[in-house]
Amino acid sequence: MMRYALLVALVRASSHWLDAYEQRGYFVLPRVFSGARLMHLRAAVARYLRDHGKDHEYMMRGEKLGGWFVPGIERIDQLKIFEAEVARDERLARILRRILGDDFKLLERSEIYVSRIGNWHSDDLYDAFDLYATSLPYVAEEWCPPTGPKRPPPLAKPNTRAAPPKDDDELCAQGMEYGFGKATTFWAGEGTAHERRVTTVAVYLEDHADNEGGLSVAPGSHRNASVHGDTVARLDPWSPSHRPEAETPFDLIRSGAGDAVVFDSRLVHRGPRDDVADFKRELSRSRRTVATFSFGRNNAVSEAFSRGMRFRTDMLFNGSICGAQRDKNGDPDFGAPCAFDAVREDLARRPLRGVPDGRPFLEARRDLARRR
Repeated sequence: MMRYALLVALVRASSHWLDAYEQRGYFVLPRVFSGARLMHLRAAVARYLRDHGKDHEYMMRGEKLGGWFVPGIERIDQLKIFEAEVARDERLARILRRILGDDFKLLERSEIYVSRIGNWHSDDLYDAFDLYATSLPYVAEEWCPPTGPKRPPPLAKPNTRAAPPKDDDELCAQGMEYGFGKATTFWAGEGTAHERRVTTVAVYLEDHADNEGGLSVAPGSHRNASVHGDTVARLDPWSPSHRPEAETPFDLIRSGAGDAVVFDSRLVHRGPRDDVADFKRELSRSRRTVATFSFGRNNAVSEAFSRGMRFRTDMLFNGSICGAQRDKNGDPDFGAPCAFDAVREDLARRPLRGVPDGRPFLEARRDLARRR
């Protein structure tokens, strides 16, 4: 009887979370990590930063953003435990199944941010990595067919440093060569097998009930291109339409230690403000740590996202890729010609096949449960 009551409560909670996810773009799942498991994960991060923190101080604009950025944690023996721990939560597995389908996958974007400034953005491919999306079926069939009128997506802004395109023909030429820009796949293919469904799960290791170290989100900015574009323009400090942050409605999420924020990757969001950043990188200082994971529907859009994020990690770890086009700290320029050439070589070497690598998450989760 008790087990049945718990199951009913879980189903009701899942419906509530799903409604919040669809309407506002996010929900908070409490205590995904807790107790001794949470302490173990904090200790794992501390040990890794003690031994390898120097390698991550300047990754991804660390000189300006502070703290540490650790990508590709599924490749790092000391941190693989995070993926195993996030797989434990039955509630998370159930809600992701409802959002993404039975055969959804964990994509190759699992990373940890420690005491870094976070700027407003959405989770998508950008710069050279956007080339992985140019092979999606609707790009040549609907946006830029060889004959007939071109219909590029509303937010298209090719990733080139050349002059802006004068018309749709020129936009298509630039987009096919350099990618069409962030958010262009967000609402393409809706209602088809190629619909974008990527969910970010961000688990916070410290308590942010009484501080501003948690996630901020612009609720509803995932719904359509018009709302999303307007939100980004208002929050982007380099946009002519930029307005003070306080003039755009946003939610500052007061997450507790071990809570996960589960959100649509199209949602405009940001991490903490400047006062959280640790530019001295003092391991003894109180830290703000978040581990993020991307899950996706088992389709071509998720594969493009996963492959792009995988290659971004390759570039960050492998200094021989575009070694001559890096800054003084060794950080690569993802928009440099060399980066585009490297991505084209990767695509030629291993073309996209239509689904992300790896096994469905629920299968892998069952195997993990049997080993515990």
